[in-house]
Amino acid sequence: MPEIKLENVSKLIDQKPIVDNVSLEIPDKSLFCILGPPRSGKSMVMRLIAGLEIPDKGRILFDGEDVTSLGPVERKVAVAFQDFALYPHLTAFDNIASPLKLMKLPKDEIRRRVMDVARYLKIDHRLTHYPSELSGGEKQRVAIARALVKDAEVILLDEPLVRLDYKIREDMRAELYKIQREVGKNVILITSDPLDAMSLGERIAIMNEGKVLQLGTMEDLYETPANILVGRYFGVVEMNIFDGEVVKTNDMISIKTKIFETSFKNTGNLPEGKVKIGLRPEHMSIVELSGKKEINFKGKIVLTEVVGSDTIVHIDAGLKELLRVSVPAIYRRQIGEGIEVGFNAESLYIFSSEDEKLLARGGDLIG
Repeated sequence: MPEIKLENVSKLIDQKPIVDNVSLEIPDKSLFCILGPPRSGKSMVMRLIAGLEIPDKGRILFDGEDVTSLGPVERKVAVAFQDFALYPHLTAFDNIASPLKLMKLPKDEIRRRVMDVARYLKIDHRLTHYPSELSGGEKQRVAIARALVKDAEVILLDEPLVRLDYKIREDMRAELYKIQREVGKNVILITSDPLDAMSLGERIAIMNEGKVLQLGTMEDLYETPANILVGRYFGVVEMNIFDGEVVKTNDMISIKTKIFETSFKNTGNLPEGKVKIGLRPEHMSIVELSGKKEINFKGKIVLTEVVGSDTIVHIDAGLKELLRVSVPAIYRRQIGEGIEVGFNAESLYIFSSEDEKLLARGGDLIG
């Protein structure tokens, strides 16, 4: 299976950069995720890797060989598209078999390959059915089977879970992880859902406006986001961001905000002035449930939102935006009721108010 490299790749449409000077290294036999909001350029990167589009600038290498001008067949790639792209007039069997028929393989070989992959994906009992007779999860399995049956070296999955309901998505995440481990191929997953990337990606590239904002492991991106956009986007619940100020006095450095103030030993690494403070909802807790923390503040409940087995509590603490606190339980309170929230200083993220890049984490300042 090939190691894939993109070197300074750009793609323009109507003179606008859809992919802007992107460089990536995708290790051999890995499950690699490209994550980003709609129109971030991630699907175009997939099409460039697949050979469905040719870059206007840069090179694409498979195991050191320049494949920039080669098509999908020469690159030995297979793509499962977001909309499944199943032929409505063909049965599941014939949909899966379609690329093999184009290769003009013998009928016995086609049947063997289709049955093998269908059994593997547990859809062999649905092969005589048409797409209109299949559930969303079954359609997705047929689309993945069609990609696997070609014996391609690289499998590209474009938003494979976006059309599935919550429970099926969970099951399919586990299924995709298992598939990649067992078939030992390069699997590149394109997704706008951070949970997909957090659950599946060995390495993850976050894109926005055609650029790669950060590349790393799930732990890298979660614990040390490069900037506010990555911090907000990459997490179970969006990171809280609000105004703060860094003030230095003698050997101490203070972080001041409208709702709290805390101090650290001055290591000289953090400049004075206006900053943006980040706090992940899951790093905050309700005092009545978990007791006081190093830093505590009060507010009023605006909304409680049950998400699965968790509750997201939206709190008015007098800031420009509501704060979100993630409670790992079903938590019900009256709207307008007072509430006290706590967190530890190590949970703080300090970002520049100018370029929004990460300056420091509370844990770094504690030392």
